Amino acid sequence: MDKLLVYVIADYGALHDLAFAEVTQKLYAELGEVPARIETFAVPAFDTYATGFALAQTAINSELGEQHKFFVNTAPRKDDLMPRVSNSGEGFVYVRLINGVEICAVNSGYSLAFVKNFAEDIRQINCSVEGSQFRSRDIFPASFGKIMNGDLSEMGESVMDSIPEAPRDVLCYTDGYGNMKCALDVDDIMERKGQDIIVEANGQQQIVRIADGIFGVEDGQFCLSVGSSGWTDSDGQKIRFAEIVKRGGSAAAVFGNPIGGTAITWRAIH
Repeated sequence: MDKLLVYVIADYGALHDLAFAEVTQKLYAELGEVPARIETFAVPAFDTYATGFALAQTAINSELGEQHKFFVNTAPRKDDLMPRVSNSGEGFVYVRLINGVEICAVNSGYSLAFVKNFAEDIRQINCSVEGSQFRSRDIFPASFGKIMNGDLSEMGESVMDSIPEAPRDVLCYTDGYGNMKCALDVDDIMERKGQDIIVEANGQQQIVRIADGIFGVEDGQFCLSVGSSGWTDSDGQKIRFAEIVKRGGSAAAVFGNPIGGTAITWRAIH
């Protein structure tokens, strides 16, 4: 592979949104002579849980090593709820994973929580965090381009300790089928394989069958199973996620399309 593969993960809206086009062309310009192909991926607006999950699933599992780079922008500016001066927002950071993948991302919410334990270095990038409503077009691509060209002059101190741990008992990501990928204790759940439980999320309750796989129930039924997503952590621990699925339909729609970070609870039916 003679080109870098750059994944842009951002909450600009649907992939046809103009923001993706503007950021992509700016990244190509700042990369200069570095040969690269840029691919874009959308996550829901302000959803740092989905951002972090999508980043971890694609970056930790990547087999491309140093040829794979990420530019990640979900910046809800929730670190300070007071009025902002000059559109200031969360900082921009550099991450290097133990598999060689490099990431430049806004350090917001849980955007980096899932990759934290797979990272060998997380550092502040000393670039401006204000001056534009559209920092991921007007400010951050220049820093990304410098780093990809070997210029580490903006590299700052370690911010590893500022990254939260990966969340638990929450919805992390909803895929295009409406399957809800959740950070639940899958070992505990699978001990009840074949049983029905009550799952609650977003103020809604549903009877769900625990099964070996997401097709282990009849069409139209709800299923909870170990899903297709996950990775092996730096210490060799397998990280797995549970999926809530309505076979032949959308589980997310039935639960009112909950956002990332929505609490997921369940209880046995006695």
